[in-house]
Amino acid sequence: MGLLAWTATSTAAFAQPAPISIQTCTVLQAQRVRQFWYPFGPVIPTGAPYTDGIRIVYMNTAPKPANRVAFVVNYRGDVQRIIDAGTFSPNVKIDHTFGNFSGDAYLGPRPNACTARAVRFVNGSVWRG
Repeated sequence: MGLLAWTATSTAAFAQPAPISIQTCTVLQAQRVRQFWYPFGPVIPTGAPYTDGIRIVYMNTAPKPANRVAFVVNYRGDVQRIIDAGTFSPNVKIDHTFGNFSGDAYLGPRPNACTARAVRFVNGSVWRG
């Protein structure tokens, strides 16, 4: 029992809260564009709506800047990994759009899941969730 208690304690000691706070994670619907095609008149798109990427708004809540954030997003049962690279200062809102899920059937703006899985900081340290 001593080993079991030590394992539970050591796991709790290593557990750290996520340094990324996701504010919104929204699947974008492609805009339908009406075009005029001379001499036949307007071209009006038909068919089912489809997606045009995903927008993730988040904040680095760690006290140090990050330079790489990995997200895992599940939309319609399709799980994709999204990597955002740059310099992400602490407590600054980051609002980025990615091309993932583009062209898929649009089933609403909310993915099934959207989580931060890993963060690399500029000092070389890494957080994994």
